[in-house]
Amino acid sequence: MRTILLVLCHCMVTCTLFGQTFSGNIIDKETAKPVPFARVFISTTQVGTVADSLGRFQFDVDLPLTFEIRVRAEFYKTVLLNVNLSSSPLTISLESTHLDMEDVVVSTPKGGLAGNNVFKVNKMDLNELNLIQSSNLSEALANMNGVQVSSVGAGISKPVIRGMQGLRVLNLVNGVRINNQQWGGDHGLAISELGIGSVELIKGPSSLLYGSDALGGVIYLVDAAYPSQGKQILSLNTQYETVNAGSKTSFVYGASKGKLRFMVGGLYGTYADYQLPNGKYLKNSRYNQLGGKFAMTYNKKNWVSHLRYSYSRFQTGLPGHSHDSIIDPLKFQSNKALRSKTLPNQLNELNVASFENKFFFNQNELQVLLSYTRNQILEHEEKVTIPGIGMFLDNYAANLRFTHVINEKNKLIYGYQGLLQVNQNNTRAEEQLIPNFDQQDHGLYSILYFKLGKTDFQLGGRLDHRTLQVASDLLRADYLSPNFAFGFVRKVTRHLIRLNISTGYRAPHVSELLSNGVHHAALRYEIGDRNLKPEYSTQLDFDYELEGEHLSLVVNPFYNQIFNYISMAAQDSLIDGVPVFNYISVKEARLYGIDLGLHYHPHFAHFLHFETTYSYVRGEDGNGNNLDLIPQGRINTLFKFLFEGKAKRYIQNLALQHEYYFDQTFVSQYETPSQGYHLINLGVNGELGKKQHLLWSLGVKNLLNESYINHLSRLKNINTAHPGRSLYVGLTYQL
Repeated sequence: MRTILLVLCHCMVTCTLFGQTFSGNIIDKETAKPVPFARVFISTTQVGTVADSLGRFQFDVDLPLTFEIRVRAEFYKTVLLNVNLSSSPLTISLESTHLDMEDVVVSTPKGGLAGNNVFKVNKMDLNELNLIQSSNLSEALANMNGVQVSSVGAGISKPVIRGMQGLRVLNLVNGVRINNQQWGGDHGLAISELGIGSVELIKGPSSLLYGSDALGGVIYLVDAAYPSQGKQILSLNTQYETVNAGSKTSFVYGASKGKLRFMVGGLYGTYADYQLPNGKYLKNSRYNQLGGKFAMTYNKKNWVSHLRYSYSRFQTGLPGHSHDSIIDPLKFQSNKALRSKTLPNQLNELNVASFENKFFFNQNELQVLLSYTRNQILEHEEKVTIPGIGMFLDNYAANLRFTHVINEKNKLIYGYQGLLQVNQNNTRAEEQLIPNFDQQDHGLYSILYFKLGKTDFQLGGRLDHRTLQVASDLLRADYLSPNFAFGFVRKVTRHLIRLNISTGYRAPHVSELLSNGVHHAALRYEIGDRNLKPEYSTQLDFDYELEGEHLSLVVNPFYNQIFNYISMAAQDSLIDGVPVFNYISVKEARLYGIDLGLHYHPHFAHFLHFETTYSYVRGEDGNGNNLDLIPQGRINTLFKFLFEGKAKRYIQNLALQHEYYFDQTFVSQYETPSQGYHLINLGVNGELGKKQHLLWSLGVKNLLNESYINHLSRLKNINTAHPGRSLYVGLTYQL
């Protein structure tokens, strides 16, 4: 990696920074008047600029012969065009709209506007998810419809999509698959939000796009855009919340000149034990995080290169740790909040490095993405110097994708994805919950996009092969699986209809095959079954969307059938005072439900946005028995008030959020029901200074100090509530 970096930097220094000029102007489609200050972005080379007050823009960089250009302006529909270099100067007409929900997505090979994608992709900017300040990335993701969070206290959490989590949900950052021991219920997402610009969510089996394991869905994180050409940015942010005396400080600096663009940033956060609604503090719920990021891109006429590296480190206390057969919740509560590290605790460390290159041949494109990630998890229970469990997971990946544009209506994509995983146990650890192993994945796929009339179709197939080798257990397993997907999207005037049927598969993880030991953080003795078979899934997903002048509506029912569903069953026995759980296979499982969304933005109250979503999922096996860890149904409602006129110089918006979680009574025989609850959150965001360099935010979460326990909380077994009322404040300086 060091050699690659030196060679790339040398090329950038020695090459000229002057390219050709591409210019244009942006006008209103109806009035032909200029549209000022529109954001213009060339998706192909990741170069952006802002039009002037007369709607004029210009790029002075090398560009391929054909490329994709995106234009966004307030109160206008987003425009995405494939243009030719010779079309400069280009006139782009924008159509005015009162309610524009579309954005460009990158998580699917076809890309483009979200509304034109056959697969439904929900995209949200991280700033939108943080209208009411979130403590971490998982908490922010939970604001997306169909996503909830499984947590252990405040410091360990991970997303749950339509009732599935862990190994059944893939997390990607800029196309790099993140493998960080997600099989553990207490192993968090461990990805810092530093430098992340937006989140794209694909719900349902996505094995055709990303291979094994994406049965529940995909969380695709995308870096924030580089500064506009010839510009620099500097952002300093700090935030504080009262419930755990938590503070987080970060910085991001970026610059763009000619063919070179880069960004660098750092983050540090520290949090004490959080306060419960009863005024007490949950012992050892403290945590801290550290993050760093570097990204650089360089482009010539027919080539774009991205070099990225990120580091995330979470040091987290493990609350609720006990070997007692009868649990007393008061034992885990204190009159004082502490911050210093104590036992038991967990270290979750993640390094992600990637080198991506795109080559353009007329309208065709070749993408080569090489990546390396290393994850370390250390859990200390009784000794500071000797971990109870320690694991290093190295991942070497190569993704190749060739896009062939047949004509304006037809596109064919070929791809290969390869992955090598190497897991090594820390030799100083007291126990090995899973053995050392090597795992290789190879996948070949092809996707055809074609258009008939006003309907876009997608047809694709994929073949995956996985080899798992465990020398200590004399285990070698081979898994081979074909998958397919078919779908269409039809958009007529204000109506959109999608229908998708897709298959997926997930090979059993070594933890499910060979676990045999105490998982201290999860408080259970886990025993695997080496005879487990792969899971196979088929999902039917229907999506109807209405885009009116004042209102948009989304109706998205789904049905997912999984064969050989792997779950964990409690046994009526103890080993070393810890309850025993066995991995078992259920012949058939069904997960079905619906996601609904409504956005109302009336003309007569231009300052008001009313958004509400409803998500529900039911899980049961072939005999009608309930599956475990199925999230509660939820209604999430947001009132957003935008300030106008002189007030806008100081206050941008006010957000009032109400969340209602329904009772969860459909539980497995190993679970207890969960009560429903209400949460009210309030946030205000504004700015100071004539040049708007200083942004501020303040608000309160859990305004009514509700005492609640989410059904997916890992602290439910000790009857411990989530944090109580919390005031927060944040400041951001932007240059």
